[in-house]
Amino acid sequence: MLVYTDYKKARENAPYCIALGSFDGVHLGHQKLIETVANKSNELDCKSMVYTFLEHPKKILVPDYSPEMITENGRRVEVMKSLGLDAVYFERFQNVMKMDAEAFIKNILVSEFHVKCAVAGYNFSFGQKKYGNADSLKEYGKRYGFEVFIVDAVTVKGDVVSSSLIRERIKNGIVDDVKDYLGRHFSIDGNVIHGRKNGEKIGIRTANLEVNHDMVLPKSGVYLTDTIVDNRTYKSVTNIGSNPTFNGKGVNIETHIIDFHGDLYGSKIEVVFLKRKREERAFGSTTELKAQIMDDIKNRLEL
Repeated sequence: MLVYTDYKKARENAPYCIALGSFDGVHLGHQKLIETVANKSNELDCKSMVYTFLEHPKKILVPDYSPEMITENGRRVEVMKSLGLDAVYFERFQNVMKMDAEAFIKNILVSEFHVKCAVAGYNFSFGQKKYGNADSLKEYGKRYGFEVFIVDAVTVKGDVVSSSLIRERIKNGIVDDVKDYLGRHFSIDGNVIHGRKNGEKIGIRTANLEVNHDMVLPKSGVYLTDTIVDNRTYKSVTNIGSNPTFNGKGVNIETHIIDFHGDLYGSKIEVVFLKRKREERAFGSTTELKAQIMDDIKNRLEL
């Protein structure tokens, strides 16, 4: 799949059918947009593209209240590619934040991408102060000669699928039903770093993760997980918290990878969250802690 951050490069493969939106989680609602734009591009004999932002707009507009990321850009690209998309354009929000709605249509969609059709969600907004919406996008389509398709909300269990809903569930530790909305289990990527080696002290090694600080994290606790190392999936148990038994501080993410033997320092791994097992708590001794972890491992093997 082609990944663009430069208009000149993108023009080389114009025209496009373009799906517009934040695509911050590439959840089931976003996936419906991608499937629609892929189908329409086949009908119109052009390439399909997602036009989205390198960073969430709220991070620029309201830095102190910007939403945590559900899916990093590299993972977003992988998911989009798996859905048959031809290209993604990552825009810097600063480039368009002061552009009015019609200028965005004329100067970017039409002039740069030679748009043949645009696909957007029912709640799509664009242009300075969000004056543009789904209805005005249709009007601009008529004015500038491209088709427009507006996709209705996707609902699951009576809920409208949205990034905010998914983010709330993750932060509350309800990771087992996130798949119903995200279309896949929630996961985080991280580099394995040196920790305090508490796992080694009790004979259960763990990989300590350094993750993007902008990522949303599940609430503190112990989770039954999968860990992907070099494209191979291992069962694992992951703790998010401060390690109170060892008087730890801050938020640490460490995963015990079952039946893995080797040195992971400096490696990038992916931890996939399947189910929350229990709260994190302080134990009276390392013997009690080890017994509990062995029970956690047993639960993971039985899942």
